[in-house]
Amino acid sequence: MTDISGFGFANDVEFTKHLIREVGVACVPGSSFYSGSDRGAQAGSLLFLQKDETLKLAAERLKKLAVR
Repeated sequence: MTDISGFGFANDVEFTKHLIREVGVACVPGSSFYSGSDRGAQAGSLLFLQKDETLKLAAERLKKLAVR
């Protein structure tokens, strides 16, 4: 789980959509790990269980994600 508040998105779902559509890397909205509150609304969960080549490609793609 990582803090996404510095990227300027309204919430974790908007961040996740941007990451998938514009960067090509998937993550899980932090709020999906909580019920009944806005906890996790500025967090995203990334899990890296892939081949080395896939991880290198994800790292290159994530370089496109700039703090707003």
